[in-house]
Amino acid sequence: MTKIKIRYSFLVFNALLFLLRDGDLTAAFYISCIAHELGHIMALKLTGGELRSVELGCFGIKMTASPCKNIKNGIAVLMCGPAVNLLIFAFLWLFGIRGYLCAFNLAEGIFNLLPFSFLDGGAALELLAEGSVHERLIRQIIIFARILFISGFVLIFLKLRIP
Repeated sequence: MTKIKIRYSFLVFNALLFLLRDGDLTAAFYISCIAHELGHIMALKLTGGELRSVELGCFGIKMTASPCKNIKNGIAVLMCGPAVNLLIFAFLWLFGIRGYLCAFNLAEGIFNLLPFSFLDGGAALELLAEGSVHERLIRQIIIFARILFISGFVLIFLKLRIP
């Protein structure tokens, strides 16, 4: 049986989100998040995995599953969340549907591919590195990718702030 835990921080986050009083914005946010997590769950079920727990917090949704049978299945489960978001974005964009739902799906899909271990992209990279004969090299590449991303983000931020 899947355990569901709701943190107090999740309730506070939701209260703040509802203060925006924009129903379209709030609905788009939740639809994007639910689609993302359903992508993971469908891939988990298709690869023979089992969802053990779901924890809702202010920084997102953390799911714990049974260990995957192999690295390929693990990466598939991790990548299906962002893939669903990017597919929804592509579908909406293709049919000329713009707005919050389109933007949230693009943002969530890209954000979750970033190379940080608490996100899907970083977790997939960690999975690739673990136990590999090239583990040290892969981990150095991951660190380089993180530094590159943070440096790029800082440069963009500084560029936007300088008149």
